[in-house]
Amino acid sequence: MANNFNGGFKVGGHIHHHALDTKQIQFILEVLASTNFTGKDVQIIFEIAYLLQQEYKQVLEKEQKTN
Repeated sequence: MANNFNGGFKVGGHIHHHALDTKQIQFILEVLASTNFTGKDVQIIFEIAYLLQQEYKQVLEKEQKTN
């Protein structure tokens, strides 16, 4: 279970802060989706997009709890 404190939360002994809100994360995901990456960049872009999607879900959940 996560505990809220000072704009962040703690999970498994690690402090997490979200500098971006859902609109900002969504914008970055849309930019990534509309860009054509080729070659060696494709794998890292997929990884970043996946991690941003996971971050988006966490931030969205946090925002919904505070509203």
